[in-house]
Amino acid sequence: MALPGEDDWKRRVIERAKELDHEHRRRIRGDLPSNAKRVLSLRMVRRVLRQLVVRPRRTEAREVPHPAPGAIAVTFVGHASAMLTTCRARVLVDPFLGDFLLGVRRREAACLAAADAADASLVLISHAHRDHLHLPTLRQLPRRAMVVLPPRCEPLVRSLQFARVVELPPGQSLEHGDVEVTAVAARHDGRRGLIDRAWRPSNGYIVKCAGANVYCAGDTAYFSGFEEIGQRLHPDVALLPIAGYEPPSLREDHMSPLDAIQAFVDLGAKLLVPVAYGAFPLGYEPIDEPVSWLTDLCREHGLLDRLAVLRPGETCQVHGREGA
Repeated sequence: MALPGEDDWKRRVIERAKELDHEHRRRIRGDLPSNAKRVLSLRMVRRVLRQLVVRPRRTEAREVPHPAPGAIAVTFVGHASAMLTTCRARVLVDPFLGDFLLGVRRREAACLAAADAADASLVLISHAHRDHLHLPTLRQLPRRAMVVLPPRCEPLVRSLQFARVVELPPGQSLEHGDVEVTAVAARHDGRRGLIDRAWRPSNGYIVKCAGANVYCAGDTAYFSGFEEIGQRLHPDVALLPIAGYEPPSLREDHMSPLDAIQAFVDLGAKLLVPVAYGAFPLGYEPIDEPVSWLTDLCREHGLLDRLAVLRPGETCQVHGREGA
């Protein structure tokens, strides 16, 4: 038996997804020629080859100090990696410091101070893809750190001998220092790669400290869970991926800027920090398009003052309700 209002909620979610699909089809039909697949494939090949001969742009990494109690510093490390720094903890999310991904060279290098990497006390892994669970990067981190990842992923890091490794299913929480971490569902294929095809789930995470909730989505497509996460866990800041949406089939596992805006609204968050862009060509779209399109959408919807586009190494500080 459906709960009161459940049918209305399902209809609303389905209609919202249809509207997003319609807007994507309209945009693609208006921008691409009839031989779209061939044109997009050639663009992708040229982009990859160009990045192979051009060294990644590097930014000088500066240490991020631990903020006073009641605040969280949010740092964009690059690609899908972020760092959350609180009074007592330093949390790395999907750390990936390498210059290559499956033979493709990144355009913008990761930016993380060596002292901050050595100070990491908690590592959150959203899923098993090699740009999120990156073993060479994990080997560079202190073994005293706790590593949190989705179910079925612990064997992948067992040989690294971290002090504590926790598989955290969606809905479960743990405490570490002055933060509480809650795993939430994501819509993404967490298989490791072409050779390792074992099915593994994907997580998002809510990191709570001093009354501020930071939502780290990892990789995910748009799905109905955003509204539920918003209603149940009330994120203040949303770190949402915005690239890898052309061809349209990629939206089965990724979000476009348009999807991210809708997810941000569903979550009811106050600040949107885009991630997973600018380093690798994740889809056929131009590598600079996701941020440009997201900025235009925020301007159109009156959300520019709630958007924080950070370059690798840049930090914004969020004050929790307990520190206000």
